[in-house]
Amino acid sequence: VWGVWGIYRYNTVTGQRILTSECIENFFLLMPYIVLMFWNFEEKIFDKKVYIGKIILKSIQIAFLSSLTIELLQLFLRLGTFQISDLFFNTTGGIIYFLVNAVAERIRRIRN
Repeated sequence: VWGVWGIYRYNTVTGQRILTSECIENFFLLMPYIVLMFWNFEEKIFDKKVYIGKIILKSIQIAFLSSLTIELLQLFLRLGTFQISDLFFNTTGGIIYFLVNAVAERIRRIRN
């Protein structure tokens, strides 16, 4: 199962499982982009009252659509491979970043 999600690769000659860092790299790949999106468009994305459910929904939308765009460009321009695991890990990274950012923003608002 983990081989499907990009955590393990199989050596075709020896048949050994090799642990890869591809899933971790994809998890952190969109973070700088998500940081800039959240920083620049925070007022347009969220109202004054920010709810966790809305943060999760918007983060799924932004991270998934951004990752899907990258994957489709790779597919159509033949610059890489289209992988479902990349979509999953990029979206998961975007969701976690948005949640961390929301908690940090609430702490900042409470202190001020």
